[in-house]
Amino acid sequence: MQLLQFLKRDKMDGFTQKLRLIYTKLFNEDMDKFTQEFIDNNKFEKNDQQDRKQFYLNRKTVLRRWLNKEISCTTDFQKSFQNYKISRYRFHGESLFTLNDFKSSTDLETFEQKIDLYLQYKQEVYINKEYKHLYLFSEEKEEILLYNIVKWEKGKESDISITIEQNQNIYTGTYALQEDHNIFISMKIEKISLYLLFHDNNDSSCTYIVGTSMGYLAKDNKVPRAEKAIFSKELLDTENIELQFILNETESISAIENRLNLNMEEVKTDYFVKYSNKFKKYHNFFNRLIQKKYYQNFYYRLAFKEFYAFHRLFERFSKKETYHIMNYQRAFFEAIKTLESIKDIPFYIVTELTEENLLLGLGKKEVNIKQRFLNLFEHGVNTTIIFIVEEHQTLSTACKELLIEMQKHNIEVRVVIKEKIIHEVNSIDFFFIHEEDKKDFVLADPIRDNKDVFKLFINEVTLDEYRTDYHKILNKSQLFKN
Repeated sequence: MQLLQFLKRDKMDGFTQKLRLIYTKLFNEDMDKFTQEFIDNNKFEKNDQQDRKQFYLNRKTVLRRWLNKEISCTTDFQKSFQNYKISRYRFHGESLFTLNDFKSSTDLETFEQKIDLYLQYKQEVYINKEYKHLYLFSEEKEEILLYNIVKWEKGKESDISITIEQNQNIYTGTYALQEDHNIFISMKIEKISLYLLFHDNNDSSCTYIVGTSMGYLAKDNKVPRAEKAIFSKELLDTENIELQFILNETESISAIENRLNLNMEEVKTDYFVKYSNKFKKYHNFFNRLIQKKYYQNFYYRLAFKEFYAFHRLFERFSKKETYHIMNYQRAFFEAIKTLESIKDIPFYIVTELTEENLLLGLGKKEVNIKQRFLNLFEHGVNTTIIFIVEEHQTLSTACKELLIEMQKHNIEVRVVIKEKIIHEVNSIDFFFIHEEDKKDFVLADPIRDNKDVFKLFINEVTLDEYRTDYHKILNKSQLFKN
């Protein structure tokens, strides 16, 4: 309190004394820094002054006068305070200084104590060593890596240099704990710069905090990436399942678009490849979970395997390859909704007429699908359906009623004997559209495919094959007559 005693002896006004405390303690009597914190740049802009240097020098002169003369809080100070940088200093989430601190006769001991606590806090927080273990997931190694902060060195002003050890390799970085308890760490691991952000919620019961790490792809330093990271007070078990749920390859994101041409009229396949790669990350993670945790749990194993089947489907889709569908009913219904959206288009169907035919179903879903199918004509869709029947097959009443109902809804219904075409075509169960654009497709159950599944084709060669097959079947078919 030696400075305070000096100020009291000099019997300066409270306003001047407080300015001198800030000037001396916060800025070590550096007049340039002091001036920067008590300058209102709005005045420079409003007064249309051309010489910023002269404006700054004039302000410095005014501040010297305030420091050396016994004056009260000036009107100019009161009007401009909110524009001073000093007004934005924060301490424990609140303003360090308020205008009232300078206007009122707040005792100097309290004012100086506030400055001392702030300076002490600034010294302490920047060398906080409680958290010292960093955990990040390595996609290249498919494991969680540990980085230990082994050395702290205070640098210039508030900078803290840190030394980091990982598997006997030494790296360097910087550390800062900000006033709002945000922790910022930067470090360079081999050739990759990492920037980590955490928030310390001061929960004494918590041994670690979860934040984010930002950097670049190891194989491409032009693609920014972010992922989760853990900052711990204690060493953690990297095999712990909870830790692996927090840190794994699915908890990362890469700005791969930085490598793509965004000047395009439609979404490129590259975007779907990106999502496919993300699904692959989930598959890899789930696969490790089976090996480490759920290898005896059929409930989990089957769910993860079903996800893998979807991943494979999406992977083929992203490459514009043929893929299997998992549910014919869902596929047929989606085709109907697609046709309703396109409108004014022909629709071609070839299917076996059996009692198991989807359109003969009596369930709520099946009835809804049939009704939407029958109403396609209202959307301008001209449907031709060719039913494959056995040579001596006698149609049931339900089958006849279905075919008659279709005709009443302007659907062209045809039939053909199975033996006449079975050996000449690739499939007797398929449907397609043909508009000669990217919407063209065929969904088919190939005869010679050992798997009893439907496949969705979009490549032009295969589409031509099925269009040819359709015309072969059409030429040997005849209109249904009741």
